[in-house]
Order: sequence, then structure tokens, then C-alpha cells
Amino acid sequence: MARLSRLVPRCLLLPGVLLVALAGCGRPGSAAPDTPAAALRRLIADLRHDDAVAFWRHGLPPAAYAAVAREWQLRQQQAATNAGRAGFRRFVEGFDEPHAAAALAARWQPALERLDRQYSDQLPVLIAIGGGMARDMASRALALDPARSRGLDTLLAPWVAWAEHAPWLDLARSRQAARITVDTVRSLQLAGFAQVQSLDFDAAMTRASRLLAGAKRGLALYGLPLDELLDAARVSQVSRQGDQAWVRIDYRLGGQPQQAVLAMHRVDGHWYPAMLPRLARLIEPPDWAGLSRFAPPVADGRTGAPAASPVH
Repeated sequence: MARLSRLVPRCLLLPGVLLVALAGCGRPGSAAPDTPAAALRRLIADLRHDDAVAFWRHGLPPAAYAAVAREWQLRQQQAATNAGRAGFRRFVEGFDEPHAAAALAARWQPALERLDRQYSDQLPVLIAIGGGMARDMASRALALDPARSRGLDTLLAPWVAWAEHAPWLDLARSRQAARITVDTVRSLQLAGFAQVQSLDFDAAMTRASRLLAGAKRGLALYGLPLDELLDAARVSQVSRQGDQAWVRIDYRLGGQPQQAVLAMHRVDGHWYPAMLPRLARLIEPPDWAGLSRFAPPVADGRTGAPAASPVH
């Protein structure tokens, strides 16, 4: 699963983190917001409208954005390996299959049934452990001090609690999720490895926007309607000292009120989330060699039947 994380979280890392706490209403105009709360609302509107391009342009100071774009190009060049090319080809072929959604659901079914037999009672505990591991990984990746790491734990706690009770083993939902996955990947229009490797940062984030939209559809199947959460939550300024400010987000998850407080800083008269530059530095191109393991199996050319491709 660590390999799979490089398709979405590495491209949508900050949107993924902020989606657990941010919300706003309406899409602001094009004028740059002049308060910390207004700046955060604009970013939330970008997430609400599945616009990763606007999110990063609004969320990073121009110099930081230019550095992220340059680093993306460098990592794209480094990812152009023979293993990457072969993995990309297997990935695309799997999702281009006429019955890709059915094949993907059939591939998931044995694993879900095995989990249901062996671990259904323990699944909440396993998810809680996984949540702790995710928090520790995020703390290390962002180089958070102990106080901020504890704050991250508080931020993630209600989302881990939701995940513990979500119907992950439901086969009917898994079939719908397989269809959403196939539709989302196909919407990326992955014409060829050379074309994908030539994408600049903005073009890559255009495709990341489609991944974000697909992720929202999938999570809604399991009881997490993120767009509704974003529409209903509210943003307000807590305090401000010079070029530093703290903004509170009030939202509801599972019918319970939640809060999160984010630090903002001002650069050249504009406000940005303090955590964003650190998260942006973690963005990497997809690991196609690893992701190919999670694609639908390619049909056997002699029989038309899906080729065997077990999930471990």
C-alpha cells in the first residue's frame, strides 16, 4: 500500500491533509484575499471545485511555487526508467480493458472476504494502528516538533474514528468503488509514457484534480461526503501578530462538531498556510512500476478471460 500512496497522496498531499479539516462557502473572486481567513477560504473553494492547479498557485508564494515546479521537472526526468515505462504500460493496459471494473472488483473480492473472515472484529483496531503509523510518517516527513506532532494527532483523531467504522468490507460498495476507480483513471487520458513524462507541474495538477474528484466520489460510498463537509464548515480568525496568524475551522464529522486551528503567514502582502511549502516539497511523480500491481488484470488474448493476478 505504500507504493499505491504515490499515485494520489504525493500529488494531492496537502489537499488530502486539508480536506480533513478545511471548509468554505462559495467561490471567491479573483482578487487576492487580504485576511488570513479569506485566504484560507479561497484554498477551500479550490478544493471544493477539484481545482488542484488553483490550489497550489493560491497556496504557495510565487517563489516557492516556482521552486516546486522546477523540482517536479527534475523528478520527472529521474522517473523515466525502463521499469517505469514497463509499469506504465501494464497500468494503462489494465485500466483500458473493456471489463476493467468487473475485473478489478473480482480481484478485490477474495481479499475482502478473507479480511472479513479473519479480521472483521479486529479491523477497527488495525485501522487505529494504521492511523498512528500515518501520523508518525507525516510527522517525520514534515519534520514536526513534538508539540506540532501532538496537534496533528488531535487533527487526525476524528478521521481515524470514522475510518474505524466505515464499511470497507462491503462487497457491493467495492464493486461501485471499482467502477469509480476505472472511470477516474480513464479520465486522466494517459496517452503514452513520453506524453506523461513531458507534463509540467500545472498539467500534472490538472490530472491531479481529476484524481481528487474521483477520491471524493469513492469516499462518499463509505460515508464521507467531503463536499458536503466543505460546504457546511466555517472559517474564522483566532489571532494575529504581525505576519503570523491562526485560523480556526469548525466542521462536523459523523454528526459531531470538530475544530482545527491552522497557522498562516504573510509574504509580500498575501497570506499562505505555514505548512504548505513543506508539504509541497514531498510531491513526487507516480511510481508506475509499483502502481501496475494494483491495476485490473489484463485479459488473456487467447480466451478473452482476465489473466490471473492475485492480490497479496
